Amino acid sequence: MKNDLTCGVVRDLLPNYIDGLLCVESRQAVDRHLADCSACAAALAAMRAQEPSAEEQTREVDYLKRVKLRNNRKIIAAVVCTAVVLVTALLAKLFLIGTPLQPQSVAITETAVVEDTLHLSLMSVGSGNAFHGWHVETENGIASIYARDVLVSPLYSSGDADLEISLEGVQEVWLGGVSGRLLWQDGVVISPLALELMEARAPYCGDPAASARIAEILRLPDRLGSYTFSLQTDKHPYEVTLEFGEQPTGEQLSLVTCYNLLTLALVDNLESSLFKRPAYGDLSMIVNVGMELDGVNDMVLPALVEEYNAANGADWEPKASIKDYTRSPADLQRLLMVLDSFYGPGLFTRGG
Repeated sequence: MKNDLTCGVVRDLLPNYIDGLLCVESRQAVDRHLADCSACAAALAAMRAQEPSAEEQTREVDYLKRVKLRNNRKIIAAVVCTAVVLVTALLAKLFLIGTPLQPQSVAITETAVVEDTLHLSLMSVGSGNAFHGWHVETENGIASIYARDVLVSPLYSSGDADLEISLEGVQEVWLGGVSGRLLWQDGVVISPLALELMEARAPYCGDPAASARIAEILRLPDRLGSYTFSLQTDKHPYEVTLEFGEQPTGEQLSLVTCYNLLTLALVDNLESSLFKRPAYGDLSMIVNVGMELDGVNDMVLPALVEEYNAANGADWEPKASIKDYTRSPADLQRLLMVLDSFYGPGLFTRGG
């Protein structure tokens, strides 16, 4: 059979020939060429002589296995080290570094002002939290209390703190900075109740949710039982009316009177705050009791402030309008103190 492969082609095919990668026809063609060409046969012999022995191949495989094993160990060690670093960082974050104190995570258990010093007792709301690094920063008349919140551990085990803040040259004291919770302003300690009521202020009495929100803050649904709201905004005076379903107790009447006064203060265009109750001795008759804005400003408010001053040795001046008491948390706090002192409905049991 004619051998039509040239030496150049055969030389190119020899590596695949040695590795057994040629098809039958190509291999037979190379065999015929090698039988007739001593030069290509010699080239084949030389190539085969360069192949590693089985022992060398074994050593090479073993070496590659060892390299792979070392690389795997390095990868595992790197993964373990990374995990250890991450876990250590997480533990340090939770137990050492912590996060900035959030006002809602702290309860104020005691407040007192003695000789221009505000004394505070605080405790963690959560039993698993502790605080450290308490410090006060004062700037432009505003004192801010800061701390770090961490998980309880042998390093930091207490969630309580007793602080003393100098009030000299200070107009406000905040827990957690001015974006946190206001604690003291213009000479009075600010209760959570005052802050909640300040947030409940409304410009228009036509919004039933505004009056309902004030009632919820004062816990009227729990403390009064059955009652209904009604609004009158068709003509002046704009009114809100609370109507009892049953004869209220004296304590409930005091609480409703405080509610009437507070709604007049907190709802900008409200001019009258009323309540209706069954008459004593005749439940079929309904008695209307009203708080008109002008009457409150001219008579009720001055009398309440005078009574408070006499009972507490204060010298507060009544404001021109009860609505002026919503200009600041301190003003509203003073109004709450006056109402609580005179009517005694336990206003400060609500968040105070």
